[in-house]
This record gives sequence, structure tokens and C-alpha cells, in this order.
Amino acid sequence: HPEKGVIVKNPGFSHERVNALVREKAKWIASKLALMSHRTWLRVLFEEEGKVLYLGEAILLPVTQTPESFYKEKTPLHVNALVQKWAFIMGVTVGSISFRKTKRRWGSCSHKAELCFALSLAQLPLEAMEYIVIHELSHILHPHHQSSFWRCVAEFMPSFKEQEKVIKNYSPALS
Repeated sequence: HPEKGVIVKNPGFSHERVNALVREKAKWIASKLALMSHRTWLRVLFEEEGKVLYLGEAILLPVTQTPESFYKEKTPLHVNALVQKWAFIMGVTVGSISFRKTKRRWGSCSHKAELCFALSLAQLPLEAMEYIVIHELSHILHPHHQSSFWRCVAEFMPSFKEQEKVIKNYSPALS
């Protein structure tokens, strides 16, 4: 948890077993905590500075808007244009596009080629946003994460691994 640290949910294990698992995974837990410490959290940025992230930059939020209303306005503008551009280039047909407040996922693609994106996607730098779109459109052609899927992603965005590193500095959660 970004503010509370490590929270262990006990799925019926004894305290001894939970403690052993935490000790066993201590290195992994520490690496995830370090990663989270570098993330910019939208709620904290807004509450402490009155700012939001837009295309990778912290900007002052207009007084008339909330972070949610800001992203409801900005994210669809960018994402719809990117989906239209890349669907044409990739030769895929999209069923529909929707936006939701999410905590962990930047996007998803259903078996009906319906795309759903995090409402806060416009916080990412443009190239990272473009990667998310290409990733989800690639699922229309390859509904899995096997090697053929990753070859497809790499064909349209050779720098996708760099973008994945950029994205790890952000969180889709609005709160």
C-alpha cells in the first residue's frame, strides 16, 4: 500500500507460515517498495500541490476541475485518436472504447475487441500512452501474452520495453 507499506492478507495460513513467507519474499517485497517510492501518486500530488500529471508533466489543475473531471476530458481525446491511428496501421477493428477509474490496470481488451482504458491514462507521457494502446490492440490479434503477442507489440513499437519502465513510475489509481 502506498501509504501503509506492506499489508499481508492471511488466506488461512498460520502466523508462523505468513512470517516465513514474508521472510522468504523479503528481497522481492523490498524491490516493490523501492519501485513504489519512485511513483508519483495522483492523490498526493493533487492534495499537496494542487497539481495533476498530464502527458508526464505535473501541471496546476484548473480551479473549476477535479482530477477526475480533468481526466474525463483529456484521456478520451488522446486515447481515441491513438486507437484510431494504430487500429488503422495494425489493420484491426475495435468493438468499442470505454474508460474507467482503475487501481492497477492501464487497459484491457475483451474477446469482442472492446477496449477499456484507465481514466487517468493521460497522465502518462505520450509515447507510454501509445504503448498501452498498441498493447491492447495487439490483443485483438493475439489474445494472450505468448511470444507471438510480444512480437506483434515489438513490430509496432520496438521501444516497448523502455515504455514499460516509464510506466512503472506511475499508477493508474486516481485516489
